[in-house]
Order: sequence, then C-alpha cells, then structure tokens
Amino acid sequence: PGTYKVYLNRNGTSISETFDILPDPRAEVSLADMQKQYDFISDINSTVDKAHKSIEKIRKITAQLNSFINQYEGNATTTDLVEKAREMKKGFEEIEKALYQTKNRSGQDPLNFPIRLTNKLAHLNSLVSMDDFPPTDQDIAVKNELTTKINAQLVTFDTMVDKEIKEFNEAFNDLKLNYLFIEE
Repeated sequence: PGTYKVYLNRNGTSISETFDILPDPRAEVSLADMQKQYDFISDINSTVDKAHKSIEKIRKITAQLNSFINQYEGNATTTDLVEKAREMKKGFEEIEKALYQTKNRSGQDPLNFPIRLTNKLAHLNSLVSMDDFPPTDQDIAVKNELTTKINAQLVTFDTMVDKEIKEFNEAFNDLKLNYLFIEE
C-alpha cells in the first residue's frame, strides 16, 4: 500500500500517472501485519539468494579442482597438492550437500533424497506467502533455526575460500607449476 508514480515513454511522448495501491478491504490483518509478512519473506529470500550464490561458487571451484587433479595426478612433485585438492573438493561438496539436495534428477527423487536447508527455507517462504497474515511464532522459530544452519555453512565456505584456497595457491606457486600446457 502507498502512493506511486509511473512514467511511460512511447515514441517520444512521455506521460506520468500517480496512483494509490490500497490494501484489500476484505483482508483480516493490519498494514503492520502485512509489513511483517513482507519483511519475513524478504529476509528469507536474501538468505536463500546468498546460499545459491555460494553454491554456484562451489561448483566453479570444484570444476577447477577437478581440472587440477586431472592435470597433475601422476606428477610425483604434486602428490601432496593433489591430495589437498581432493580434500578441499570433498569439503566444498559437503557444504553444497548440506545446503542443497544434489541427487534429485526426477520428480520422484525427493522421495528417496530428502530436501536440504535452502529447500526447506524456501518452502517455508511459500507457505507464509499464501495469504496476507504475518508469520506465526512457529514460522519465525523455524526460519531462525534454518537461517542459523545455513549461515553456519556459509561461514565454513567463506573460511575455506579465505584460508584453504589461499594456502593451495601459495603451494601451487611455490612449486612453480605450469598452468597452461600442451598435451603430447
């Protein structure tokens, strides 16, 4: 609800119109309750968005680690670094699996593979958005619990990125390895 102004421009002709958006008079809740619902949904969307962006980064990092392992697996001087790459890959995959169900491929897979943190939080969001009512105390408790667990995974991810990738890159540089090579 509120007053809004829309500007339209078509073929060089501009017009503007001011209008009010009013709450549905049949709504059983106050504007304050509607605002609580909006804030709740926005907060969940922000958390899920951060998690999804981290999952995208995890997948890019994992692809790079796979390339490194494939390139240097047989090299005696990189044995420790290849093992470190495998450990990092495993750590990143564990974070991804905690946040998102990676095994679902068909509509029946959720029966075999349970949903993960981001799916649970997004589903809570859809339930709360079904009507105009504000979230219940139980909704808030579930959101807080899931958000805490997601944030813990994101902190672990950030720590791995800040610490382990830096250490890995330093070890890679210390070995003076070739990044690009031609296969014979």
